[in-house]
Amino acid sequence: MKKPSGPQFTASLLSIAITGLLSGLAVAAPQASPGATNQSTHEIRQVRDGKGGVIWQDARSIKSTNVPQGRTGSDLIGIQSITTDPQGKLQVKLGKFQGALRTTEQGDVFVSNPKLDDHVIFQAFALYQPNDHATYTSLASHAKELAGWGVTDVWSPPPYRAASDSKYGEGYAIADRYDLGAYGKGPTKYGTADQLKSALDALHGAGVRAQVDVVPNQMIGLNVRHVLPVTGVDMYGHPNNSFIDHFLYAAYAAGTAPGEQEHGYIKYWDNYHFNGTSPQNQGLFRVLTDANNVPWRYLGPNNPGNHLPDWLAASDAAKYGKINTVDGYLVADSWFAVENAQNSDALYAPLFLYYVEPRPHVVNQTFLDFARGLGYTGSDEEVRNTILGQLRTTPKVVGELSDEYLAEQPGYSQPSESDTGVSAFRFDAPGNDNSQIGTNVLDFEFLVGNDLDTTREDVQKEQLNWQNYLLDFGFDGFRIDAASHINTQVLRNETAQRLDYFAGDDNDNHLSYIESYVTAQVGFEQSNKFGQMVMDAGPYSGLLFSFGRGWAPLRYAFEASLIDRVHGGQPMPNWSFVNNHDQEHNLLAGIPLSQDEAAGSTPGSLAYELHQFDKYDADRNSVNKQWAPYNVPASYAILLTTKDTVPTVFYGDMFVSTKPYMSTPTPYHDDIVKLLTMRKRFAKGEQVIAYENSNTGSNGDDLVANVRLGTDRDTGVAVVAGDNPALDTTVRINMGGKHRNQWFVDALGFHPEHLRTDKDGVLTVHVQGSQTVDVKGYLATWVPDTFVRE
Repeated sequence: MKKPSGPQFTASLLSIAITGLLSGLAVAAPQASPGATNQSTHEIRQVRDGKGGVIWQDARSIKSTNVPQGRTGSDLIGIQSITTDPQGKLQVKLGKFQGALRTTEQGDVFVSNPKLDDHVIFQAFALYQPNDHATYTSLASHAKELAGWGVTDVWSPPPYRAASDSKYGEGYAIADRYDLGAYGKGPTKYGTADQLKSALDALHGAGVRAQVDVVPNQMIGLNVRHVLPVTGVDMYGHPNNSFIDHFLYAAYAAGTAPGEQEHGYIKYWDNYHFNGTSPQNQGLFRVLTDANNVPWRYLGPNNPGNHLPDWLAASDAAKYGKINTVDGYLVADSWFAVENAQNSDALYAPLFLYYVEPRPHVVNQTFLDFARGLGYTGSDEEVRNTILGQLRTTPKVVGELSDEYLAEQPGYSQPSESDTGVSAFRFDAPGNDNSQIGTNVLDFEFLVGNDLDTTREDVQKEQLNWQNYLLDFGFDGFRIDAASHINTQVLRNETAQRLDYFAGDDNDNHLSYIESYVTAQVGFEQSNKFGQMVMDAGPYSGLLFSFGRGWAPLRYAFEASLIDRVHGGQPMPNWSFVNNHDQEHNLLAGIPLSQDEAAGSTPGSLAYELHQFDKYDADRNSVNKQWAPYNVPASYAILLTTKDTVPTVFYGDMFVSTKPYMSTPTPYHDDIVKLLTMRKRFAKGEQVIAYENSNTGSNGDDLVANVRLGTDRDTGVAVVAGDNPALDTTVRINMGGKHRNQWFVDALGFHPEHLRTDKDGVLTVHVQGSQTVDVKGYLATWVPDTFVRE
């Protein structure tokens, strides 16, 4: 077959195109027609998802708020955009660190070298794990197995008590930093504190270290509200809604918890510890006002500062101090004593039993009309009497009715907040110093939850105290969540603390690695003596859009990285990944469900996402995939044989995330196990990357080789990988003189043949494409057959 003369990457690569694209997932859209001149350019572009990660979107759908204040997004790592013009010409843009990568210096904490390269991180959790409290016990029982595969480090889930109403129940929704499953509250999602300690003991006994996921950016699940003046801001902290300017908002902005009371440096959190909060679904108008927008106030009996509706001002509740408020403000969920206000056994009722909202568009209907819609009958007075009767006997029923009413009214719930276009509400109360917002952060300030003011000395001391508690508990190091969104002094403090805590021990026994999708982390870590490993997100996007989606030439699996391995670029200590918990979530986001598939669940709900996951899981078990990426084993084969990085293996790529922990292997489980054991034994020595020509492409369009030359005759590996089932070509891989006249076998077992190098150490491989559940194109990992001695 004649080899095509030019690149084969035309608009057909994006024929499933890019409208609605989210993190590599797409729905159908038109492709450019050959010869057409009136077709528009199609572009997908990497943008911040506002939650600490990244997604890819149709460039036409990206709003200016994604890149506020002139930020272009060019500082995001990896594939920035993929564009096809009307003639089908493809262009891929990459995000790279623009500064100079320095060589290793005296005092560097982590150094990219073969010893650091020997590490492999197993991310031991996924968002969609069932809340069965079984993670720690199962992890303990598999500790020796993990070590046998070649796993050296376990990235522990965030083990903290989560907010009770958090969507996934995981410790990123952190309510008590020091409650790891104790204090009489039962286990966390993952198990009890004692089970966690046993799991750490088992891992250590197997020679495996564990890094705990620390979450220094936010608190979620605070239990005390304040009414605070707030300003609507974008994620960088810039005001972006003139209506929300020192606007009164009822926010959960204070509180404590048992673990924090016992162990915390900060025993009680208050609003001044935070820069602000993401919208809390309290509703923009939950603080009640009169028709002139003057807030209703109740500061106590006969207080001259009181401002109440006439009927409430004349009530016994006002006379005897039996009106619930937040900081003296009436709020939509306030209750008052409707009977026996003078006694300790007063009967309380929702304010809305009598109150009528005077502001337009805040409510859809009155509380009494809402009750009628749920089966209450009669006049207003009759409905009130029915509810009063329930309050005397079954008050919980009325409480639930009140909660349902508030949730249905736009001014008291999420719709009024989402319509504002703001990312966060900045706290403007006395004690809040918003001049410090964005100081020395690598990217934007406001992420999720109550955003900690990490410039404060007491907040930094609390962070150190918490980290010390976790080290004392038995963890060996840290994975630092959302590191781009905190003051960088927190990272410098962590470096100094860890070095002091483990003084005299090998730094590589105590890994610390940050989550950051921006190139600014490189310059910072150079100045921090690489106190943490940089996160190289380039391989993620490079592997996904080349091997996984087929929308970019395979060479971008390598070129998207921060490190130029093709041309011998300067290395730096880093960690990398094929997939993770956030990106598995993003893979689901664009999967449509029919009405039957949704089974009554609401888009965005956990139930809906679990139905999406079922569809995703069925799809990845198919030969022809629509939603799941192709060639997951090939992506891991490339990453696990790449030099100068610490690779991560994601739990959800080995085990079905929604099933009991480690109970149900994915179709890729066995392949990844083989690759891990292969890496442990054979992935040594220098790395050589080859962009191969084939019968269907050229220069690494659809065929590449990733070679480790080995340190002796018994080590070394040649990964040959392509993504076109029509491949039918031969490649020659130079394994070096030490491997002359040596037999090689495929460690994955996909190809039964034995191959022998020639007198110069060149391995000749015939590449015959195919398509299976595991491989679309070709994949082999050729390693020395150590059972054959010439």
